[in-house]
Amino acid sequence: MKDQLSSLGEQIEKAFGFDGLGLVVIKGVPEFPRLRERLLKLAAKFADLPEATKNKYVHEQSHYSFGWSHGKELLKPGVADTFKGSYYNNPQYDVPTDDPIKIQQSPEVCCPNIWPSEEDCPDFENAFKDLGRLIVEVGTLLSHHCDKYVSSKLGEAYPKENHLEGVIRESKSTKARLLHYFEVPDGVTVNTEDSDTWCGWHNDHGSLTGLCSAMFRDIRTGEFVDCPDPIAGLYCRPRYGGLQKISIPKDCLAFQIGECAQIHTGGVLRATPHAVKAINPPDSAYYSRETFAVFMQPNFDQLLSPPSGVSVDQVAVGQYKEGMDFGKFGKATIDYYYGM
Repeated sequence: MKDQLSSLGEQIEKAFGFDGLGLVVIKGVPEFPRLRERLLKLAAKFADLPEATKNKYVHEQSHYSFGWSHGKELLKPGVADTFKGSYYNNPQYDVPTDDPIKIQQSPEVCCPNIWPSEEDCPDFENAFKDLGRLIVEVGTLLSHHCDKYVSSKLGEAYPKENHLEGVIRESKSTKARLLHYFEVPDGVTVNTEDSDTWCGWHNDHGSLTGLCSAMFRDIRTGEFVDCPDPIAGLYCRPRYGGLQKISIPKDCLAFQIGECAQIHTGGVLRATPHAVKAINPPDSAYYSRETFAVFMQPNFDQLLSPPSGVSVDQVAVGQYKEGMDFGKFGKATIDYYYGM
């Protein structure tokens, strides 16, 4: 993938095209397995802190898009998401902008980072940044090949300002999310075909998402173990129908296309709905899940416009309206998921 002259168009189409699963897996990333384990163990450690300590890092001004968020997001319309806790920050820039007007207009992406103190959760900030920056580095390499593929389909209709590689390299809006999925009490339905108890069905709204294979912790012993339920985990809903379980090897990084890339490429690259099924009862009451995702996305003031000749309807992203920049688009998306 480092060879920019290599041709990966067939693989890109298979992963991110209209009939793709919406995900590509990359192996052989140096240092990744160590950095993954280091950070995901800290997800569980932070979630175990007293509520009063975690609440010090809740940030209402950003609509809970920086720092700790638990029970604020909607699992689905009208249903609060209480089985997932998230810690959000920008892994690249602690202060993406010092312009108070921009912070007021787009707090979801422009606010400064909020880090746990070393006393409350040692090594959290460094571990978060180290893994987040590595994922952005790999995502940038992948984006070059995505642009080559889109250009082969659209030619000059694919403008330079829409190119995924440039969006990622120039952005100060990257957002990473460290996730702790809480154990689910017995009696909560989790084993239906379309279940989404741990994470509701959604598309990522950024450009490119990098994500890790999850780690599972037995809360009775505190030990990290293999997932006890082969049905639990990440699922996607391909456009050709049905559900597809996604299994990411422990030593591999996975990447998904987000809705901004779908807009910028006129639908040549497509976001795919995905959700996370919890472990089935009674084991669901004894295991938590830890993972990490990095959302590479445009700058808050970058205009989102499809290639020439592509209409808003053809883009097929519901909350997108002509003339939106990423800040407005992100706010429309977050308002939906948080029920604002």
